[in-house]
Amino acid sequence: MNAKKRDWVLTDVTLMISGRDLQPEEITPFLGIEPTGVRNPGPSKWARPGDVDGLWGITCNEHVSRDFREQLNNILSIVESKRAKLVQLTERGYEVTVEIYGFAGNDCTLALQPQELERIALLGFPLRVAANMNER
Repeated sequence: MNAKKRDWVLTDVTLMISGRDLQPEEITPFLGIEPTGVRNPGPSKWARPGDVDGLWGITCNEHVSRDFREQLNNILSIVESKRAKLVQLTERGYEVTVEIYGFAGNDCTLALQPQELERIALLGFPLRVAANMNER
């Protein structure tokens, strides 16, 4: 069997809140939404050495939708609806970011549309984009 190699990207879009003293159990009732993942402050075998921040995040990935646009829209809608509370968290010293992460195959691309970039810019929170180019 001779299968043609497909170009693909598998993405995750995340609203991430982090901070050295962040207690995830305090963020959930403050925002009124459940996270998909949390980490208490302190060393973790899964984190980079020296990364001891507490984390609270909502991720939209292939378990929700394989469509990147839908993933991004889901997370941006949450951030837009909770923007005032998220700003309060930044004022308390926490970092709020929108993160896009992807596993990419050969020659694939992932482009953000101008209206998506505008939505992100209007929120006022940093955007982080990371790609893993390893083949799966």
